[in-house]
Amino acid sequence: MHNEDRAGRAGDGQDWRLVGRRADDEAPRTVIDGRYELLERIGSGGMGEVWKAHDRRLNRYVAVKGLLDRNAMTPGTQATAMQRARREAEAIAKIEHLNVVTVHDQVETDHQVWIVMKLLEARSLADLLSRDGVLAVPRAATIGLQVLQGLRAVHAASVVHRDVKPGNVLVRDDGLAILVDFGIATFEGADRVTRTGSVIGTPSYLAPELFAPASPGPTPASDLWALGVTLYEAVEGRVPFAGHEVWEVQENVRQSPDPVLRYAGPLAPVIQGLLITDPRERLDAATAEAMLREVLDDPASPDAGAAAAATHPPTAVSTPDPSTPPTPVLRTAVRSPEPVPPSPAPSGRRARYRSWRIAAAVVCVALLAGAGWLVAQGDGEDGKQGERSGSAEGQGQAGSGSQERWKDTHPTLEIGVKDDQPGLSKFDRKTRTYQGYDIDLAYAIAESMGYGKGEVAFTTVATDYRSTALKTKQVDLVIASYSITDDRKTAGPDGYSVDFAGPYYEASRGFLVREESAKYTINDSSDLRDLGVEVCTARESTYEKALPKQGFTMAKSQPNTYQDCLDKLLDPKSDVYAVASDDIILAGYVEANPGKVRRLENIQGAEGYGVAMRPGTPTLKREVCSALRTILAGRVWEDMYKENLSGLVGDKNPPGRPELTECEGF
Repeated sequence: MHNEDRAGRAGDGQDWRLVGRRADDEAPRTVIDGRYELLERIGSGGMGEVWKAHDRRLNRYVAVKGLLDRNAMTPGTQATAMQRARREAEAIAKIEHLNVVTVHDQVETDHQVWIVMKLLEARSLADLLSRDGVLAVPRAATIGLQVLQGLRAVHAASVVHRDVKPGNVLVRDDGLAILVDFGIATFEGADRVTRTGSVIGTPSYLAPELFAPASPGPTPASDLWALGVTLYEAVEGRVPFAGHEVWEVQENVRQSPDPVLRYAGPLAPVIQGLLITDPRERLDAATAEAMLREVLDDPASPDAGAAAAATHPPTAVSTPDPSTPPTPVLRTAVRSPEPVPPSPAPSGRRARYRSWRIAAAVVCVALLAGAGWLVAQGDGEDGKQGERSGSAEGQGQAGSGSQERWKDTHPTLEIGVKDDQPGLSKFDRKTRTYQGYDIDLAYAIAESMGYGKGEVAFTTVATDYRSTALKTKQVDLVIASYSITDDRKTAGPDGYSVDFAGPYYEASRGFLVREESAKYTINDSSDLRDLGVEVCTARESTYEKALPKQGFTMAKSQPNTYQDCLDKLLDPKSDVYAVASDDIILAGYVEANPGKVRRLENIQGAEGYGVAMRPGTPTLKREVCSALRTILAGRVWEDMYKENLSGLVGDKNPPGRPELTECEGF
């Protein structure tokens, strides 16, 4: 299978930044149409090269790309191909949109049709993901919304992009996202096969219907599938359907059509809708845009385009001025909705996503009705609520003399947990339930707060997303081996501060290594330091800053979960030879991978796990601290330890009961 590009991130497809490889000074420079002087290559692929060029007439730099795959042309097909390329260039040149690269000109030479585009100074989304691993949900939604708006303009011109992927989305420093690279774009309904037996595009982003026997070829729906893959990759850190060859990717789509979403939060319904394998049921662009606006709390009409900003309350987000990228604000009243009874009409795809919006509206109305402070006080930080007269936080009902409880305004207790830590917090995909010590603790706290088991909802949060989940009010509490540190209580790496109740458990620090290594002999942690082998840990964990100070060599790019580190450790081709984490987390990984990994002795330092919440929520903290005092004072704490953790660490007796230092005064 000969594909247009290989799947991947960095270097994948074309790179439209204002940087390029060194020009060959000895070769004579080509001048197209007596005007565009080709200076240096800034990208290459199966469809030819992209050049940085100098426009002699207007004295500016531009990007120039050929539309024809000259390797696929024969003397007999050249005339037809040239005519088709002319039509495509004309159609692409008519697209004028803030989120689509500007096409300045169309030029034809003897054997090629060129499009001349604006040369952009920006980083690609692929570059951002290569550097950061994942994007926070608000940023991913903002970029996705802009790309979708660009695609709607492309499709309105009867053009299908065919290669939507992170490498073809540029993100400027001011946040503006621009869809680029129309080198393999085509008209709707054009022939799907442009080389014998092959489908053009990047394997990981190709829609499954492109390979059906009666496929109509690329359509707007196949571009939307690619956008779904791109959004998935942005928030999950990997493509949903892996594989280097098209057949591998498509087989994974067939076998597992519903990829697990661990960190997508409110973006999950959008991504799931875009990744429906049947294009007839897949989200259309208008519905997807409406849903993305719901995620960002942007009430602008999906068809508004780049009109002037409408009048909204101060906390809302207006439709952006073309020169100003949108600022994301996540919804606080709408969480992942429970299914609602279907209405009689309409049917099909529209009905499915009409139900989604109805559910969101129901949840929103219910929360607004039960929590008047959202209207009276505005959608601000919870920290101000307890200080204001009439607020639900830290105040009793007016004239009632009774203290209001958290449940009075929060009928469901939303808790962020991990899903990849055996013994502590693990998601069982067979039973579709969370299990472990942290989960049992969460239920015990919830019960003390007056919640039944069916009134507790769990959301998976990665290490580097925990504070964001609290800040954006996706969850009320985080119980996810969250170590209590001073910097997290003041302002974490992402700028957010959190409050803690606890600690409820204290873990030691340690390392996990391969059971057998062909390259190194590792007996204890000093060997890791002396050999300078790469150590992997979760991004934004306490280890990321502490270990380099102790002389350990860290992997160049840290993933967002310890499970990702374990995957690298188990890969014999990886340069990662150790994983740093808490002893109880590592013990769970040893049990889950017998004979493959082993723990080294613990090192200096301890991690006190706390129950995290937003600052300034005294009612919530008071109730959690009260629950923890009861749990730690009795047999419940010991029973949870024996049930979940004693078998992992090989000690029947739990460690000493921690003192609830973060609960003083509550």
